[in-house]
Amino acid sequence: MGRIRRLTTVLGASALVLGTLTVSVAATTMSASAASKFKACVVTDTGGINDKSFNASAYAGLKDAAKQDSNISYTYLSSTSSSDYAPNINSFVSKGCGIIVTVGFLMDAATAAAANAHPSQKFAIVDDAPKVKAGTHVDSLQYETDQAGFLGGILAAGMSKTKTVATFGGQQFPSVTLYMNGFVAGVRYYDKTYSKSVKVLGWTPAAGACSLSTCNGKGTFVGNFTDQTAGKTDTTTFFSQNADIVFPVAGSVGLGSIAAAKLAGVGHSVMWVDSNGCVSDKADCKWFVGTVAKGVEPSVMAAVLSAAKGTFKAGTYVGTLANNGTALEYGGIKVPSALKAKIATAKAGIIAGTISVNPNKYPAT
Repeated sequence: MGRIRRLTTVLGASALVLGTLTVSVAATTMSASAASKFKACVVTDTGGINDKSFNASAYAGLKDAAKQDSNISYTYLSSTSSSDYAPNINSFVSKGCGIIVTVGFLMDAATAAAANAHPSQKFAIVDDAPKVKAGTHVDSLQYETDQAGFLGGILAAGMSKTKTVATFGGQQFPSVTLYMNGFVAGVRYYDKTYSKSVKVLGWTPAAGACSLSTCNGKGTFVGNFTDQTAGKTDTTTFFSQNADIVFPVAGSVGLGSIAAAKLAGVGHSVMWVDSNGCVSDKADCKWFVGTVAKGVEPSVMAAVLSAAKGTFKAGTYVGTLANNGTALEYGGIKVPSALKAKIATAKAGIIAGTISVNPNKYPAT
């Protein structure tokens, strides 16, 4: 039940960031004695370094790299709004960071601008299909989270007692809705394959295929990645509509979903996102049915290590179920072995290409 820590393929990519970022200088681990070390730097979004999700995972990737290479020092800056992106990035450029990792697609333009202005500066951007041309020194870290989301949908459908589950997002961007699309597809697959009838609230996919570049549909969104009160409200609403498992794809907003589950009591649970909930939030493990995880930590670690070793290559890394770049991880709620077997079968089918993660391939309940 540990975090995704190892990838079976060589990682090369640029990374962008989810959410808005914070310009308050966060804790730094670089000391005066580290001046000669290779500096790995990350700019987080507004969820902060302790969001128990993608920001924390990116920072953990820097720490993992430092554990493997003692010549690496690491630090971070947080941003309070989008106006802080450029200043934070430029601050790290001026401090001589060997690689700057930006977290989330909202940092696409700021990352590209800095990359174009500083062609010798190495960058990695998490969770973004770059829309702005950046140059040949940016590694884009992308993840096909609809694959693991599909498995999460099967898990939720198989565990639901009320035959109603739900999902909602922080903001309506492809890196968010890709998770939700896969989740809906998994529920629909479960219904069709096992002659069940489980309803999904919170997201209706549009026609057509879904990718990190385009993933359309209609659903429930908080409008940011920080408002835990809104997350609690939306989750409570879903519970009142008979859902008993809710999947928030919203960074630290999901902490509000946990609060709602606690208030609703036994029989209500949360599917966590990005980083294993039972590792990042051990105290609340009993409320997690599972986590749809994204391999941010190992992919960031690989990018940092390659930059430190002088083997860094720009391009695009795509995390999949096959290379452990995304995965379903079980939580603190016991899952029957028969359901785990169904999920394992679906995983093998997705990897083999015999099972589609497109929700439009299955009838809606």
